[in-house]
Amino acid sequence: MRSAWWSSAWIVVVCLAVGLPTIRGDNYFLGDDFGLVQHLHDLPAERLLSYFVSDWTEGIYGVTLDELRPWLALSYWLDAHVFGTLNVSGYHATNCFLHLLNALLVLAIARSIAPGEAAFAALAASLFALMPSHAEPIAWISGRVDSLASLFYLGAFLCFVRFRLSNRPAWLFGSLLIFIGGLYAKQSVVTFPLLVLAFDLLRPGKAGHHALAGLWPHLLFFALMASYLALRYVLFGNAVRESLLTPAAMEEFFFRQNRYVRELLPTPNSAPRAMKVAAEVLTIGVLAVCVRWMVAGGRVYREVFQRVSFFGAAWYAITIAPMVVTYLSARHLYVTAAGVSITLAALILPAHVVEERDRTRQRRAMAGLLIVLYAVASIWNVSNWVTAGIESQKFAEAILRLLQSVPRGSVVLVKVPEWHRDGWFWSWATPFALQPPFTGEDLNQRVKLVERPPVYCCPPDQWWAARKPTLMELMDSPTPQAVTSIAFVPEDAGAPALTTRIVDGQVLKRRIETALGKSVDSLTGTITETEAQELSRILFE
Repeated sequence: MRSAWWSSAWIVVVCLAVGLPTIRGDNYFLGDDFGLVQHLHDLPAERLLSYFVSDWTEGIYGVTLDELRPWLALSYWLDAHVFGTLNVSGYHATNCFLHLLNALLVLAIARSIAPGEAAFAALAASLFALMPSHAEPIAWISGRVDSLASLFYLGAFLCFVRFRLSNRPAWLFGSLLIFIGGLYAKQSVVTFPLLVLAFDLLRPGKAGHHALAGLWPHLLFFALMASYLALRYVLFGNAVRESLLTPAAMEEFFFRQNRYVRELLPTPNSAPRAMKVAAEVLTIGVLAVCVRWMVAGGRVYREVFQRVSFFGAAWYAITIAPMVVTYLSARHLYVTAAGVSITLAALILPAHVVEERDRTRQRRAMAGLLIVLYAVASIWNVSNWVTAGIESQKFAEAILRLLQSVPRGSVVLVKVPEWHRDGWFWSWATPFALQPPFTGEDLNQRVKLVERPPVYCCPPDQWWAARKPTLMELMDSPTPQAVTSIAFVPEDAGAPALTTRIVDGQVLKRRIETALGKSVDSLTGTITETEAQELSRILFE
């Protein structure tokens, strides 16, 4: 019991070391944050139930997403009401709290499968807490979707492990209940029945012929999974985005594995290449030595091999499978990292294996080395997100100040990047970032704003529909017009470059039509992404 308290306290300290720097008043909103906060902050309480059982993303980004995520929506609503709509510290505190809970769950899982091995469990949880791929779920408010879903995933798994250890139905009921909740946190939780089945087949510390004992609980999990997939098919016309399971997607997913593995190594994203290579070599070297010892030890390491087989191979394959139908992002590895962390700890600190005294000291040194490497990489990545948040606030305040000096009704071109410092910046942020509650008035009504398409909330054709009247008025003007440009300056986010130039609309129109190879007037209802990018390039060059 004493070791449990000390281990938990250590994990709290580790998580705070990574997460506390994000909880500051000037670590502003980024990317998706603007749309989600605006859409959910003032939702009447009496509409919560009816609203959260529908597709809450409809209308925010111009498309209806095939997602049922009421818990994520509820978390934003609660943050806005508990801390205040624009209190970014509150949103970041919630992210840090979710990460802390997940790290403690990893600790509990490791202690459950290896009672009495406090060092092994503490190392597993420490590595999970310090994974550099967790920078988004920790430091980006909208990144919490993965840590929130993992909270259900890991919680349900812990309950199932406790059920197998004690054979008490209450633990199974808890696992089933948490699994149901997790399905409405993120659709990737649907893989959970496969994970617990693999656990029974490869259960650490159990002989193979006992693996299928008590198969009936799995029928319950698979029945729930089938019901959820049926609901998705009724609502969205697909169960697992099966239309995206093409040979090309499978091939791309295969070649992506190199990137996934690198994200799970202690390498800071923006570090010099030499530093990355050194960290990778040291980590792989440590693991190679541990694997060599395990292979040479033979049957002595049988239990370690079982742990590596499940938490390494099976856990990785099952939890990473949903990524074949989605885009590449480090935060998608959040729950995958839990299994990887336990695997690393199992290799470095094997249980009840009698070894030479010198090897014990070497293993402790290896554990300390990995903790340091992962800590440096994690703090490095998180600090980049925090810096981006600080610069986002500076830019938001500056653009508000600059627009006060621009005459009402003026055409204003806003050039701000969608990606900055290895993370999202103002991608999908407009028009929300320049509307209440982030501003006192809707600046889109004060002036005629035109932003780059990647910064607009919605698909290119909707960006064109929203900005076409302003641009057509400019291009059809018989006389040159004054156009104001406000450009983000990476070197000083608080001092955007403001310029005013005279634009000959007729010349601009001819340049655009030459580049597109078609008349601007023919762009009625639709515009391709390529056409939007070319049009934007000419406007903002």
